[in-house]
Amino acid sequence: MEIMRVFLVAIVFSTLDSGTTAFVHQRRHGGPLQQTKKKSLRPRSKATTALFGKRMKYKAPSRLVTQTEYIQIQENGEDAWKTMDVVDLLNQGGVGVVPTDTGYGFVTPLNSKAGIERMLRIKGLHQCKKPMSLLCGDMSTINNYCNGVSKNIFKILKKNLPGAYTFILPAKSTLPNGIIFDSKGDKHSWKRETLGVRMPNDPVLRYLQDELLDSTPLLVSSLPVNEEEENQLLNCGIDDAASWCNDVDFIVDAGRRPSDGSTVFDMTENEPQLLREGLGELQLLM
Repeated sequence: MEIMRVFLVAIVFSTLDSGTTAFVHQRRHGGPLQQTKKKSLRPRSKATTALFGKRMKYKAPSRLVTQTEYIQIQENGEDAWKTMDVVDLLNQGGVGVVPTDTGYGFVTPLNSKAGIERMLRIKGLHQCKKPMSLLCGDMSTINNYCNGVSKNIFKILKKNLPGAYTFILPAKSTLPNGIIFDSKGDKHSWKRETLGVRMPNDPVLRYLQDELLDSTPLLVSSLPVNEEEENQLLNCGIDDAASWCNDVDFIVDAGRRPSDGSTVFDMTENEPQLLREGLGELQLLM
C-alpha cells in the first residue's frame, strides 16, 4: 500500500512539472498563456555569436513589458513621432533596438546598470572589456564624459558630426563604471579608460534622442548580422525565432539601413589614428 502511495505522488509531481514548464515557456516568449505539449526547446540562433570577447551561456534577461513593442517608422523618419511610445521604457532603464546611420543597434541609457547587464547577456558576452559606444546628442555630452578634447579635436568633432564615425577619447571619472561577466557568469565592475563616442546622422534616432529624450546619452551595441542576406535581423514583427526578439522591450523598425559599421578613429593622441574603415569618409574634415 505504501509503495502504491509513493508511486501516485511521483505521477502527480511529474504532471505538475510538465505543465509548469510549458506555462513558463509561453510566458517567457510572450505567447498565449495556455498549456501546450511539452517539447524540447530549439537551440539559440547563431546570431548571438559574440562579435568580441567570449560567448557565455545564455540567460534570458527580464523585460519591462509583457510583450516586445514593435514600432514601424518610415525610412525617412517623417513619422518619427511614433517613437514617443518608447521614451518611458528608456527612462525606466529599458533595452531596445533603434536604427542608426551604420545599422541597427541595441540601446539603453548610460546610467542603467540593469540595461547594460541585459545587453551583455543578450549578446552572450563575458570576460569582455570592450566598452559599448556612447550615442551623444550634442558636443556638451561628449565633453561631460571625455577628457582631452582640445581646441583642435573639438574642431574635428564639430566638422564631422553628426556622421558615420566613432571617435575614441580618454574617459573622465564622471563616466559610470562598466560591467564585465567572469567565466562563471558573475558580474563585476571595471573602470573604463577610454570611450567611443558617436553622433549618428539618422533622422529617426536624431528625433528620438534630441526631441523626445532631451539628448539623454545612450549606450549602443551593434545588432547581430545575418551573413547570408547581408542584412541585419530586423524581422521580429514576423519572426519570433530570432534569438534576441523576445529579450528586448521595444524595436523601432525604420526599414533598410546600411550594415557596414562606422569608421573608427583613435583621438587619444595628438593626431587622429584610423582604427577601422567603415561608412565614414577616411579623410576627416579638419
